[in-house]
Amino acid sequence: MTPRPRFRIARLALPLAALAIAASRAVPAAPTDAPAAPSSTGRTAAPRDTEAASDRAITAEVRARLANARSPDLARIRVSTTDGVVKLEGTVRDEKQRTMAMELARSVRGVSAVSDELRAGTD
Repeated sequence: MTPRPRFRIARLALPLAALAIAASRAVPAAPTDAPAAPSSTGRTAAPRDTEAASDRAITAEVRARLANARSPDLARIRVSTTDGVVKLEGTVRDEKQRTMAMELARSVRGVSAVSDELRAGTD
C-alpha cells in the first residue's frame, strides 16, 4: 500500500478553518421590519403647533364648503376650531340651513365634534 500525501488534508483544512472563523464573527443584521406601530389606538398628545395647524386647516375647509354651498346665508357663518371641535356661530334663515351647515362641518376630515351656536330666523 502506498502512503497518501499529507498535503491534501492540509489543503482542505485551511479553507475550512477560514470558513469557521468567518462564521463565528457577529455581523449585525440589517433591519428588515418596519418599526412597530404604537399599541394604543387612543389619541396621543401632539405638539400644540401641529394641533393649531390642523385646526386652521379644518376651519379653512369648513369655510370653503359653506362658501360653496348654494345658500349665501351659509357663507356668513363664523367658523372657529379648537382641538378638532368646530364652532359655528351666526344666523341662518331656517332649520334646513342650520342642518345643512352642521352636516357640512361634520363631513370635514379631522372634525371630532360640532358646536351649534346658530340661530334660525332673524332675531
